[in-house]
Amino acid sequence: MSIKHTLLEIISKRPLIIDGAMGTQLQERADKIPDSAWEGLEGCNELLNVTCPEVMSDIFHAYLTAGADLITTNTFGSFSWVLDEYWIGHRSYELSRAGAAVCKTECEKFSTPEHPRYVLGSIGPGTKLPSLGHIHYDEMFTGYLECCLGLIDGGCDIFLLETCQDPLQIKAALHACEAANRERGTELPIMVSVTIELAGSMLIGTDAQTIATILEPFDIISLGFNCGTGPEQYGKHVRTLSEVWAKPISVHANAGLPQNRGGYSYYPMGPDEFAQLQCDFLNYDGVSFLGGCCGTTPQHIRALVDKVSTIAPKKPSGNMPASVASLFNSVELIQQPSPLLIGERSNSTGSKAFRELIIASDYEGTLSVGQAQVRDGAHCLDVNVEFAGRDGAVDMAHVMRLYNQKIPLPLMPDATRVNTMEEALKCIGGKPIINSVNLEDGEERLDAICSLAKKFGTALVCLVIDEKGMAKTTADKMRIADRIYDLCVNRHGIDPRNLMFDMLTFTVGSGDVEYRDAAIQTLEAIRQLHAKYPNVGSTLGLSNISFGLSMNARVFLNSVFLHHCIEAGMTSVIINVKHIVPLAKMSQEDREICEELLFQPDDQSLFKFIGHFSDKTIDNGKNDEAYEAMSDEEKIAQLLLDGDKERMIPLVEKARHTINPDTIVNEILIDAMKIVGELFGSGKMQLPFVLQSAETMKTTVDYLNPYLSKQEKDTDTTLVIGTVKGDVHDVGKNLVDIILSNNGFKVINIGIKTELEEYLDVMKVNDIHAIGMSGLLVKSTQVMKDNLEIMASRGITTPVLLGGAALTRSFVDDFCRPIYNGAIFYCRDAFDGVIAMSRIEKYNADPSVGLDTRLGGDMVERAAKEVIDVVIPPFHELKMPSEVKIPTPPFWGRRVLRSEQLDFDMVCGWINKRSLFKMHWGYKRAGMSVEEYKKLLETKVYPAYERIKREIVKRGLFDPTVIYGYYPVRSSDQELLIFDESYGWNIDENANRQPLDEVIGNAKYVFEFPRQRKTPHRALSDFFTHKRDDVLPLTCVSVGDKFSEYEKELYANNEYLEYNMVHGFGVELAEALAEVAHKQIRLDLNIAHDDEGFSLRDVRLNRYAGARYSFGYPACPDLEPSRIIFDLLRPEEFGITLSETFQIHPEQSTTALVVHHKEASYYSV
Repeated sequence: MSIKHTLLEIISKRPLIIDGAMGTQLQERADKIPDSAWEGLEGCNELLNVTCPEVMSDIFHAYLTAGADLITTNTFGSFSWVLDEYWIGHRSYELSRAGAAVCKTECEKFSTPEHPRYVLGSIGPGTKLPSLGHIHYDEMFTGYLECCLGLIDGGCDIFLLETCQDPLQIKAALHACEAANRERGTELPIMVSVTIELAGSMLIGTDAQTIATILEPFDIISLGFNCGTGPEQYGKHVRTLSEVWAKPISVHANAGLPQNRGGYSYYPMGPDEFAQLQCDFLNYDGVSFLGGCCGTTPQHIRALVDKVSTIAPKKPSGNMPASVASLFNSVELIQQPSPLLIGERSNSTGSKAFRELIIASDYEGTLSVGQAQVRDGAHCLDVNVEFAGRDGAVDMAHVMRLYNQKIPLPLMPDATRVNTMEEALKCIGGKPIINSVNLEDGEERLDAICSLAKKFGTALVCLVIDEKGMAKTTADKMRIADRIYDLCVNRHGIDPRNLMFDMLTFTVGSGDVEYRDAAIQTLEAIRQLHAKYPNVGSTLGLSNISFGLSMNARVFLNSVFLHHCIEAGMTSVIINVKHIVPLAKMSQEDREICEELLFQPDDQSLFKFIGHFSDKTIDNGKNDEAYEAMSDEEKIAQLLLDGDKERMIPLVEKARHTINPDTIVNEILIDAMKIVGELFGSGKMQLPFVLQSAETMKTTVDYLNPYLSKQEKDTDTTLVIGTVKGDVHDVGKNLVDIILSNNGFKVINIGIKTELEEYLDVMKVNDIHAIGMSGLLVKSTQVMKDNLEIMASRGITTPVLLGGAALTRSFVDDFCRPIYNGAIFYCRDAFDGVIAMSRIEKYNADPSVGLDTRLGGDMVERAAKEVIDVVIPPFHELKMPSEVKIPTPPFWGRRVLRSEQLDFDMVCGWINKRSLFKMHWGYKRAGMSVEEYKKLLETKVYPAYERIKREIVKRGLFDPTVIYGYYPVRSSDQELLIFDESYGWNIDENANRQPLDEVIGNAKYVFEFPRQRKTPHRALSDFFTHKRDDVLPLTCVSVGDKFSEYEKELYANNEYLEYNMVHGFGVELAEALAEVAHKQIRLDLNIAHDDEGFSLRDVRLNRYAGARYSFGYPACPDLEPSRIIFDLLRPEEFGITLSETFQIHPEQSTTALVVHHKEASYYSV
């Protein structure tokens, strides 16, 4: 029986245990390793296989004694390009063989028929990532092969590719293992283990489902995870893998997340906790190999063996849909709705623009062609670089390396030469589609390409061409398809689900009688293909059907033909995604004329078609008579109001020849944006439509920029704007940037957490006319005041614009204006900023007009209020809340919920849509009737809400963490004393009534809360008793950092509307997670209302007992106590951090303390 079959038989009864860390054990035995063993190359652990084998034997002996089944060799970096860093790359084979041999010797001492032990040949990722261009596939393959041969010759039983960081590196290593097996005549099974970082993906950006898609075609015994994190963080990734992976799964995690103790890494998880968490993975189907990585010891492995030795792993049950993948995403080959859209523009044959970039060797330029297709909605991209007179393999390598790194879609390398195709595949880390195989030159080339497809684990396009040429009739198409299917599946062992048959079509636009029925033949062939081979896919170079016709006519004919191909069962199409029109946008006559040419061809149908579409353009629903009657100036203004970017650029290209471009920008567009501002101010235009107009303005100005006079651009009135020190919120500030920039002002946006000196440094090198300070937090208003005081002391009088959610007009009037000698504008929104900058511009041009800082027609200047000191009575005179029964928590300390416990739709049920739609998205009723507003919600807002939900799921943006915990507390006036979970809290009401001064010394932390200035002078500590121990729930929630990354991408691409919507959704999603945590706490403490359901899906927004408070808000405005919540809940383990100014990252995160007292309410101090 082969080793592979033996392993599979064992894991049907019990899990196989991998040993623990090597580095930790070497450190413990450092005194046993003589200096001479390092040969002056300390840190090169692989040397010890030759120079100090007795220490290696001692480590292996310890893990074997602990009960490990699989012992890992000390060969993690034993290949040339790593050893070359120590100048000993030539010793790869020697060190690998010695590493396996010393391990084998020790394993044989322990191995019995009842308990066999195996040598696990460790093959690490090395120090270079091929997907980033650090090393070529060929060099990596050669280095791995030498290592693998040494491992086999030393007695290795199983290859383990571990701590993998890059799918392309895995492919090179797999190919080396396979080549070594062939060369030595062995059949060593291969295990693959990847490292998922805290961010949720491999270092290169590949997540669990995507790596499963990439590796699914390869002959490996298992796929799993090691290193990077502890067991807690791997739960959701194991769950994902279990759902899609149909083979065994391995997990050998670290002993928790490392901590820095005196400059050394310390792993905090003890053996029992580690064993329990590792054991929990056996609840997932397929998990069969368990073990340890960094920080684990023989004691950890012994505890794990004792915990799991009698548990039979569950059989793998994963179901992987037929898919392809980039480095970053997997895409199903069968799309719902169909078809899979394959972009065709990165093709030197079909695209003149792409061809010219290839001829010029402008490889970076080719990337823009691919990125445009991504934006247009393609699912994957066809890439063909071949051009007469050029080295296709060289061009393909350059383009594919770029596309592999920077295109998020799966790739379809398209080449006629086998060597060009192979070079492409050596550059692609994902699972691509090869385009293509056929039988034009017999079976030789097909065999070569199929061998590449099998080797690199790709999907494959099959063209129905044989030695006689392209198949024209249905019968010929099926005859060739049968032959190719047999060769691919039965000769080469390719999974039928990875085959995509192109049944070919010919133009119906040539007038050639031979091709009149091309559409009919192709459609019938597609139907017959899927009836006979239901597991295969199909595709088509769609535009061939209309070759030779005019562009507009082709768009119509292609669109109608595509509709019928999909109805016939076609699953994908190679197409220019922009050149398809929904049938709903065609008239019935347009469609009938197209269908007559396709399905009822005769001598007249082609001439009828050409005549009908000779002057036809695509009706996009906006070419109404009123618009056509407008002048170009009026059209430009109207398109800006409509936010119509698509029609604007062609219009201004035409108009710039008759209208001065400066006039277009400075008069037509600026005046139109002023109308936008007026409509917004009057409530007749909502924020999303304002942002659409702003996007259109930005795109238009960028287009016209080369034609604008330089003198005009040197006279911009300029604002420097930033979010003030300690505040990370930038959306409001960015909206001001967008609106002002598109109203003709120059904006220098200096980002978030901006120190005053950063503003002043910008002023030193730029002609600055105003300073903008923005901030969301209460604390930020104090920073603004402090900045103004410092500026005044330095004699600065530059006008200042202040704005932000926590800022009020009274604060500006009472505390800011009196201390600053320059003009101060309180700006409620971005359009107040436009008014302020307009006044500053006029004042600079003519100081005699004065500078009115009042914004809003009914506002007048007020004298600063006299601040009255308030005397707060002593504590014993204050009226306290009533006494309540103290609830009993189900545990002390923290618990963590991740994505596996937090269903996205469930969490969305807790979103406060009123807050999202009105406050974040800006859809306010204003002057609309109830019916008008209801219609707006139904036609615009709710569809946008559902679309963004789908986009979040599609992009995998939702990576939630909810941490909540319970801690014993007592109050002492304004202080809340917090004890950690080790404190001996007693749930008996009559117990724990020691005087406060007897227990105060046990407090680990103290919250100090301010009191209200007005009656009843409440402090949050009042809601907790001082007489006996009470309970304080704490929460920390985050939606993850992918939202912020996506927001930055949208902002950089000038997609302002989507940017604002995604940001608002992320903020409210974090609030929804906080509500979910609060609901769980109410359920745990049994303080839910009688009408409140006992499920997280039973939504209660603000209708419950108790209240939730966050630092930085009115009842507790100081942010610094957030540090205590972080110390207790330890969210850093999940990538949630606190800055030195106590701002949480990721931004869509929040912490809170929960007051269970029924009288708790919201107030301001």
